Amino acid sequence: MVALAAALALALAPGAAAAEEPGPFLGEGTRWADLPVVRRVLLDVVAIPADAPRWSAPDAGGLALALGAGLALMWPAHPSADVRLDRWITRELNPHLPLVWNDVVQPALWGGIAVGGLGTWWLATARGDAHLAQGCSLMAEALTVAQAYHVSVKLLVGREGPHDGAGEGRVLGPRASLRLYPSGTPSGHAATLYSLLSAGTAYFEPPLAAQLGLHALVGGLVAFHVIDHRHFLSDSLLGSVLGWSVGRWVVLHRRSDPDAPPSRGGSSLALVPLPLPSGAGLALAGTL
Repeated sequence: MVALAAALALALAPGAAAAEEPGPFLGEGTRWADLPVVRRVLLDVVAIPADAPRWSAPDAGGLALALGAGLALMWPAHPSADVRLDRWITRELNPHLPLVWNDVVQPALWGGIAVGGLGTWWLATARGDAHLAQGCSLMAEALTVAQAYHVSVKLLVGREGPHDGAGEGRVLGPRASLRLYPSGTPSGHAATLYSLLSAGTAYFEPPLAAQLGLHALVGGLVAFHVIDHRHFLSDSLLGSVLGWSVGRWVVLHRRSDPDAPPSRGGSSLALVPLPLPSGAGLALAGTL
C-alpha cells in the first residue's frame, strides 16, 4: 500500500503546483505558440512531478484528501469499502437500472469524441482560427498526459477489478497488471473524460449553465462506470482527480496569449491516404 500511495501521489500531482516562479520546463518558450503538441507532452510528463517542491499548502492538502479517500476505499478490510459498495450496487441498484456502458454506447461515445475533436481541430487549423485550434490542442495534450500517467500507475499497481478473481479488488503488483488490464486503478475512462472536461472548461470558459450540464453528463457517465461494475469507486475517483488535475495544469502552464505569434511556424493538418493490411483508410497528418 505504501508503494501504491507513492505512485498515486505522483499521478495526482498536476493539480497541486503553485504558480509563482516557473519550475523546470515551464514558462516562456514552452507554451502552445512555442512548441508542437508532442514536444509539450514529453515536457509535461517530466515537468509535473518536477514541480512538486513548489506546491502550496492548500494544494498539497487537497492532494492528500483525494489520495486518502481513494486509499481508504481500497483498504483491504475484508472486504474493503470498495467491495462492499460494489456488492450493494449488485443487490440494490442493478435490478432497477439499465446497462449504460454497453456495446452501443462505448463506440458511439469514443468515436464521437475522436471524430468531433479531431474534426474541429482540423477545421480550426485550416481556417486559421488560432483560439479554437489552441483549445483543441491543449485538450489533446491534457488527454495524452493523463493517459500516460494512468497507464503507468495502473501497470505498477496491478489491482483486480470487480470481475477479476473473487471480486475483492486485491492489489497484486506489476506482475499481474498486464493480465488484469484494463481493470485496475486509476480508471482510464474517468481520467479521459475529466481531462477533456477540465481543459475544455478552463480554456473556453463556457457559461455556468453549460459547465453544470457538462459536469452532470461526465459525472453521470463515471458514476455508471461504477454501477456497471467496470471499476470500483476508488478507481473512478482517482482517475477523475487525475484527469481534472492534468487538464487544469496544462491550460495554466501551456496556454499562450491569443495574439501571440507562433514562434514554431504555422500549424498544418491534412487528410492523407493510409494503407492498411485489409484495405485503405485516411490519416490526419501535419504539424501541430
